[in-house]
Amino acid sequence: MAHPTQVEPSFLHRLAKHSPESEKWGGIRETSVKEINANQFPHKKIEEWRFTDLKTFTRTDFVPFSEAGTLPATDIEQYYIPESDRSRLVFINGMFQEKYSSIGGLGNGVTFGNLADYADHKATEEYLNKLVNYENDVFVPFNGLMFEDGAFIHLEKGAKAEAPIQVLNLYTDSKQAYIATPRMLVVAEEESDVTIIEDHIGLSANEYMTIPVCEVKAKQGAHIHHVRIQRDSRSALHVSRPIAYVGKNSEYHSYTITLGAKLSRNEPRVVQEDEEVDFTLDGLVLIDGEQIADTHSVMDHRFSHANSHQLHKVVVNGKAHSIFNGKIFVRRDAQKIDSFQENRNLLLSIDGLVNTKPQLEIFADDVLCSHGATIGQLDPEEVFYLQSRGMTEEKAKEVLTYAFALETIENMKVESVHKLLIDEVYRYTKANNVEKVTV
Repeated sequence: MAHPTQVEPSFLHRLAKHSPESEKWGGIRETSVKEINANQFPHKKIEEWRFTDLKTFTRTDFVPFSEAGTLPATDIEQYYIPESDRSRLVFINGMFQEKYSSIGGLGNGVTFGNLADYADHKATEEYLNKLVNYENDVFVPFNGLMFEDGAFIHLEKGAKAEAPIQVLNLYTDSKQAYIATPRMLVVAEEESDVTIIEDHIGLSANEYMTIPVCEVKAKQGAHIHHVRIQRDSRSALHVSRPIAYVGKNSEYHSYTITLGAKLSRNEPRVVQEDEEVDFTLDGLVLIDGEQIADTHSVMDHRFSHANSHQLHKVVVNGKAHSIFNGKIFVRRDAQKIDSFQENRNLLLSIDGLVNTKPQLEIFADDVLCSHGATIGQLDPEEVFYLQSRGMTEEKAKEVLTYAFALETIENMKVESVHKLLIDEVYRYTKANNVEKVTV
């Protein structure tokens, strides 16, 4: 198989030499090579990347995880959610782990398992690598060049998953920096219903790079509830590409929680494919130290009658840096659109940094769209009020920070995940000493 050679070798070009041969994914491999050759690696002179510098990672000598001598994962069970005891897919460094997975069945018409075992499935042949339309991108094709396993979820017409499907991605410890390329394909046929919990967890503090790509197809009348939790190593680079297409009368609700990684770049996209759709693209980011969390989202309204919602909340402490660029597109024929977007940022330190740019591009005239962004610190009067009711200053700040962050996770339908995220928010507020607020 050919490898990229047509342009000046870049960071990913060097890594691409390690791509595994594959009969199953041969077509995707060939397409990916062409796309990598046609696009340059992102740098700060590109407008969409001007706040995010990848130089630190491009100087790292990453290798495929199979060459890194990674250590086995231990205590995997502690990351299981009890609601998914019959519906769990476990991947370690992007490779499927059958012995840790549970595929006991979720009712008639619900199929899930390792993508490599469903390479000949009709849904795979029709949609895999065909939904990802990231322009001028090198990360999607790099995933296409490197992945072997992945999560496959398919619901037949009218099928209802009886429990949430947990897709657990674990990254092991290693002395050598390595790369992992998780992949996921979700196809929900007409009038089907499923909840997915996608979790990324770094088991140690080692350096690695993960590039997850997720393709979702929600056909007419389908309902998908998708929770994404990013708890990578604090030395990791996480670049994710989740994209969903929503059909007539369908719903897609996505909630992304960003807690880990040294640098994360998440680019969620939702594309409306017909009328009468409802979708959500909410997010919560909790970062401190020198973490960088960069979110570039797109909500693409292409037909009339749609409701869309995006609430992106961020808490920044230390020297952490948050970037948000949220685009709402309303095309010419997309009338009767009701779209809401808001980015709220809470700065807990004077050295923290927030860059935010909500964007509206509206080409239709009968729409109701709003967007906005706020950046602020804890309100001294609110802190003083709680102190007057007997709280210490430290406790008052914890309570206010906790309350700010919780709004995004109130819509979690799975009880154990809801509790998990409440605990994560609590740990964050306890761990971060908020700087003094003066009255």
